[in-house]
Amino acid sequence: MPLRSPRSGESIGFHAYPAASDEGTLGDPETIIWSSIRHLCSGGVAEYVAARVHGLKRARDLRAVARNLKIYVLQSYEFYEAAKAAKPNTAPLIYYYSFLNLAKAFCELRHPGFHERQECYRHGVSWRPSPKYLVNLEREEVSLTTRGVWHVLWESLMRSACTAPNPTRLRIKDLFLFCPEIGIEVDRAFGKDLQLLSLVAPDVIYDKSTREAWIRFSVNRIELKYYGLTAPALIGTVATPRSGYIEVRSTQAELRMFESATPAKVGRGETVLDAIYPDVTGMNVFCHLGRGNMIEYCIPLQRRFPLVLPQVMVLYTLLFWLGSLVRYDPHSVHELMESRYWSLLDGFMSQSRLWLLEQFEWALSQTETKLWVVR
Repeated sequence: MPLRSPRSGESIGFHAYPAASDEGTLGDPETIIWSSIRHLCSGGVAEYVAARVHGLKRARDLRAVARNLKIYVLQSYEFYEAAKAAKPNTAPLIYYYSFLNLAKAFCELRHPGFHERQECYRHGVSWRPSPKYLVNLEREEVSLTTRGVWHVLWESLMRSACTAPNPTRLRIKDLFLFCPEIGIEVDRAFGKDLQLLSLVAPDVIYDKSTREAWIRFSVNRIELKYYGLTAPALIGTVATPRSGYIEVRSTQAELRMFESATPAKVGRGETVLDAIYPDVTGMNVFCHLGRGNMIEYCIPLQRRFPLVLPQVMVLYTLLFWLGSLVRYDPHSVHELMESRYWSLLDGFMSQSRLWLLEQFEWALSQTETKLWVVR
């Protein structure tokens, strides 16, 4: 049966969050990202973001969130600055505590009063070295344990309950396969490609006459074949309770095109990106900076994982493991620094750590910000 033509409508553009901005800077992007995050230390700004961006309404909640955001963001920044002066055998632990505070700040925005809950005082993820053996990156695992910050952060990002059983084991090697910013280092360390399916020309389409919006994207036929994915399997990966996807006719022979089976209604006073955002969340897109400072989008093929992991959770979990490694097993750190894996770990700390910082800034502001240097 021939494929039908794609629906007609206006291109709105595809973004990982319901708002997007494009900003240039004369300075250091890392400094600019922190300036944006630290802006939340202002009570007025924090209350505005909590109300307008995250939907909090009660004056009591807004005041409490503003107070707690200031505490967490300031401590996060101080840890971050301290880590910048530390050596590779200690810095990951200090950086982890910086990001732990950013995680708590985001959880507080999504769940006012989070600091009063038991989960705020547990990591929710654990790792312990063997007293007899050095670490082996091919086999190391972390375990999701009793509910803690990890679980509430996951819920805050995914906007659904985390059903991960205790324990849930995640292999470190598998997590690294979802870090596009260090894809070369991953290949050198493990001899494996990233498990990310590139999206070609993803877009949100809007029909003004019906006030309906839908997602449209294409994938390369060769990539689908390489990963052993059928069209139904791909659709099952990105479908949400609101809508699945159907394949439509592509104008390019090398691509297969898909679009939402059921368009989303755009309510009065609602933006198109707000209306379609639950579907974007369900796709669990991963982002990275490509050539020309363009943001590129991928679908993570997480068939080995017992639950869907957003990009923030992949990077956050790896940073937790690296922090635990330098804390509990300095002997293994010493050996790794002499091994072929060190470029991977060093690349993670120099590249993925920065991307995690930017991802947290996006989550806090609910805005995808393309930051580029104008020099």
